[in-house]
Amino acid sequence: GTQVQMLVDYLKSKSERSVIRIDMGQELRNMRDTGSYAGKLTGEVIDAGALMPDFMPIYLQTKKVIDTLTGEEHLIADGLARREHQTFAFEDMMTFFKRDNFQVVNLVIADDTAVKRLMLRGRNDDTEEAIRRRLAWTKSDVLPQLELLKSRGRTVHEIDGEPDVDTIHKNILAALKLA
Repeated sequence: GTQVQMLVDYLKSKSERSVIRIDMGQELRNMRDTGSYAGKLTGEVIDAGALMPDFMPIYLQTKKVIDTLTGEEHLIADGLARREHQTFAFEDMMTFFKRDNFQVVNLVIADDTAVKRLMLRGRNDDTEEAIRRRLAWTKSDVLPQLELLKSRGRTVHEIDGEPDVDTIHKNILAALKLA
C-alpha cells in the first residue's frame, strides 16, 4: 500500500492525467462496511483471513473501472489478481478497455518482514495469524498468477521489498521506466 500510494503521488506530480487506483483490500472492506448481506459475508471472509470467492473481486474491480475510466487515466490495480479466474477477467477487462500493455510489479519480501510491517498498520484484520494465512495463500494462489501472466507474455517486475521505502520506490520507477 505504501508503494502504491507513492506511485500514485508520483504520477499525479508528473502527469496531467488523473490516476485511478483499484485497491482490492479497500474495495472489500468498503463492501464489508455497507451493512448489506453481501457485506456481512465479506466481513466473515476478511475476519478469517481467507480468500474471497472469485466473483466478488472480479465484480468490484470491473465496477470500479466501468464507473471511473474515461480512457485517459493512469490505472493502478493493487491486490489483483489472486486466482486464475481473476487473472483472466483482469486481462479481458484490460484488453476491452485498450489497456492490454499493462505491467505487473511484485514486491519480493520475507514473511517476517511482511508481518512486522503489516502489524505496524494497526488494522483490526492485521493479526499475526491472519497475516500469516494471507502470506500462505499468496504463495499458493497469487504467485502462480504471476507465472501465468509471464507465460502469456506479460511483463512482471520482481522488486526487492526489503530495503527502505525510498529505495523500493526508486526501483519501481526505474523498472516501469518512469524515472
